[in-house]
Amino acid sequence: MRTCRTALLRAISLGLMSSLALGQTPVPPVQELNTLIEAERYQDAYELANSNLELWEGDTEFDFLYGIAAIESGYANESVYAFERVANTAERNVTRQRARLELARAHLLTNNLAASETLFKEVLATNPPENVRENIQAFLTLINERKSNRQAGFEFSIAPAIGHDDNVNSATSNGLIDTPLIGEIELNADGLKTPDDFTDLALNLAYKKPFSRDRSLDVAVIANRHDNRSSDQFDIDYVLGDVSYGYGNQTHRFRHSLQVQQVYLDRASFLHTYRFNNSWQRAGNNGWYQGLALAVSTTRNVNTTAAPNNDLKDTNQSLLSASLTKLSANFTNTLTLFYADERALHTRGKHNGRQYYGLAHSVLWRLNNTHTPYARVSLQSTDYDSKHPVFFNDIREDNNLSATLGWTWQYSSRFSVNGEMSYNEADSNITLFEYTRFKYQLGLQFQL
Repeated sequence: MRTCRTALLRAISLGLMSSLALGQTPVPPVQELNTLIEAERYQDAYELANSNLELWEGDTEFDFLYGIAAIESGYANESVYAFERVANTAERNVTRQRARLELARAHLLTNNLAASETLFKEVLATNPPENVRENIQAFLTLINERKSNRQAGFEFSIAPAIGHDDNVNSATSNGLIDTPLIGEIELNADGLKTPDDFTDLALNLAYKKPFSRDRSLDVAVIANRHDNRSSDQFDIDYVLGDVSYGYGNQTHRFRHSLQVQQVYLDRASFLHTYRFNNSWQRAGNNGWYQGLALAVSTTRNVNTTAAPNNDLKDTNQSLLSASLTKLSANFTNTLTLFYADERALHTRGKHNGRQYYGLAHSVLWRLNNTHTPYARVSLQSTDYDSKHPVFFNDIREDNNLSATLGWTWQYSSRFSVNGEMSYNEADSNITLFEYTRFKYQLGLQFQL
């Protein structure tokens, strides 16, 4: 395919050269560029324009199309020069205005925030159409956020929510479980699927210290309170602390972080986790991003009077994931593959060790500047390391499906509304661990 495409570009260029040799007036490949750009074949358009640059550089229409092809293909630096020529030479005011808008966007992509802000404000002062004003305001907001990211400072947010969960304990609805050793057993009511209404409150305190445009230190503390209305024994609270260091350039970004998390069940200490996260992200052309992440963690469970053997659940885990993201004007799609190896620390708890793998896909739709629907779906397969003790003479194997639909309304820069519903289904070769779970919630977020 690439060979055919290169041959086509050469043919067009040879045709132009032949026209010159025959004394004919050459014509810039404007029609071909328009066709490719309308078909969103930006890389093909860029290669065609680049092969004709020496001959047609300075032609207003050619320069404009060359700039569009370059910026959409990831060559923002080259598009700057093309749009500057158009903005200075175009005879039609409409063309000059469009070139200045695209030039402002190119400056933003190359991190020249001052030039980008100046151009956007100049166009805004000409009283453009409503949709153009909205887009400019969105870009100016993004510029202000990037400026803030270069300054050390604190951020605080609070996010209350209410909702309903039809299975707060992720339990089976089957009251009779068939076991190979002692036959059928009847489960206690507390061990069955339990529905309840809930309230949720999340607090987030973050501090960012940029050392340069490409390096920063981030510290965050997150506290969450999940309170079920009736079944207090399944109330879950946690506190998480995170210290991370990010560095890199416009193409490659790296981040390393240390996390400590303490979880409480019914307000009593339940478990704590220490985690070391590492990630790499590469920014490609045409809005493509690739990423790899490795997390190493250790989890320790707290023994209680009611559960004196909780420490048998202690594990060490390694989690590897790879992601592919496509960012476009209205959609962000991310596909993630993951694999984890979780080893039990105690011989008697070997059945808690497991390996799991799967894939997830998420899509975010920027409907406009304030409304953002989103969706996620994931599939996971889990194989445990040893036979489940007591009643089950089998090695546990699970398959999980999870799906989420949500909508965010960004009412202002500091206030948003979020609605979300999710569904989980777990299948297992051991009936006790099969369940379905449906949850929905409505929440607010205040950014201070």
